[in-house]
Amino acid sequence: SSEVASSPTAVGMVGAVRLNIYDLSTNPTLQKLNNVLMAMGTGAFHAGVEVYDSEYSYGYMQSGTGVFSGIPQGCAMHHFREALDVGTTSLSQEEIGHIIADLREEWLGCDYDLLRKNC
Repeated sequence: SSEVASSPTAVGMVGAVRLNIYDLSTNPTLQKLNNVLMAMGTGAFHAGVEVYDSEYSYGYMQSGTGVFSGIPQGCAMHHFREALDVGTTSLSQEEIGHIIADLREEWLGCDYDLLRKNC
């Protein structure tokens, strides 16, 4: 049926993948600083990967996983800056779910490091 063919989990379908970039807080001063730093090729940013209408990211937690999901471009801890289209995936939503489940076990929140292991 046409309903199955248009489903993102249907065989042969592809889903858009975006990198959503945020300033590393909601502080307007940091947003202004990032505007200057970007001209030098750097800045303080948070990022999330958007696929199939969900956004996945990683951050510090005292215990448990650091991998979390939310509404695309809606991370309330940071100020959304821009979205970059990075391609497509032929993986189904179910396959993406399995990958995220594995990442949730491997990427513990207590292992987060601002410079070495971050989003």
